[in-house]
Amino acid sequence: MQIPQLTITRFIASISIVILHFGLFSYPMNTSLLSPFGGDLVAAMSYFFILSGFILVISTVRKGILPETIDCHFFWIRRAARILPMYLFALIIFFFINFSYDPSIPLKWQIQSYIHSVFLLQSWKYKMALDINYPSWSLSVEAFFYFIFPWLYTNLYRLSNKKLLIVSTVAWALNLYLFIALKEEHVPVNFLNFFPLLHVATFLTGMCFGLIFIRNYTWLDKVGKKYIHLATILTSLILIYTSYKNYDFHSYQHNGLFSPYYLLIIYSFSLIKGKLARFLSLKPFIFLGSISYSFYILQYPTYQICQKIFTRT
Repeated sequence: MQIPQLTITRFIASISIVILHFGLFSYPMNTSLLSPFGGDLVAAMSYFFILSGFILVISTVRKGILPETIDCHFFWIRRAARILPMYLFALIIFFFINFSYDPSIPLKWQIQSYIHSVFLLQSWKYKMALDINYPSWSLSVEAFFYFIFPWLYTNLYRLSNKKLLIVSTVAWALNLYLFIALKEEHVPVNFLNFFPLLHVATFLTGMCFGLIFIRNYTWLDKVGKKYIHLATILTSLILIYTSYKNYDFHSYQHNGLFSPYYLLIIYSFSLIKGKLARFLSLKPFIFLGSISYSFYILQYPTYQICQKIFTRT
């Protein structure tokens, strides 16, 4: 099943992360109108994770039917072919820009972060999560999601819609509680923000609602969409207001606090029809969504290259 109008949201999330990393103190983000919302851009990572779970489920559909199981090897090969070439290309660029051999330090210590990154393990060794091309920590998390997806899917597929709602709600609530508790205990920030297990609930929620979406598509398309569109608009206005007023709960959004809102966004875009759907499915928007991964993974090497060029001129 294809939902082309949803593709542009990937690019919006990618550009949000780039702005978070490099553009918060530049125009127009440094204006009084937009600066209150700068910190909220970190939520784009959770959007990626929940969208990933949703899209992976949607992509399994053939002629409107969900398969009972996932062919692990075929799935893993396709995922590897999709992410590894550009990921390794960015890693190589980073290496040539940054690596400088120091004979006074054992070589294994100088390359250990690279070894972890090559095997997409940097977020498990959380102290190394940001050592190499730091935006790539999320690919370490995504790789774990891809590894467990076939097993999760097989088990979630057997559940009723009611049980899927319960599982996703409980997972979201427990993960939020754990995140807040760990934050209040002042655990290392790298562990709190980047450790893969602290993002599984967000991915799981996306999967659950992907299954619910397919099973109830007819009702959603005919009746439910008007309520979803209305809820999305109202929730957006509320979050804009609370962000502008700097409500404290926005500081807990890194690990999926706003998952219910992201689901509204995903459902709303997925249920758009008519001229707006055709507009959002135009080739330029599909292209931007398609390059969003490359845009994301190359942001820091590109920044470093530009730094070197402009400091020489």
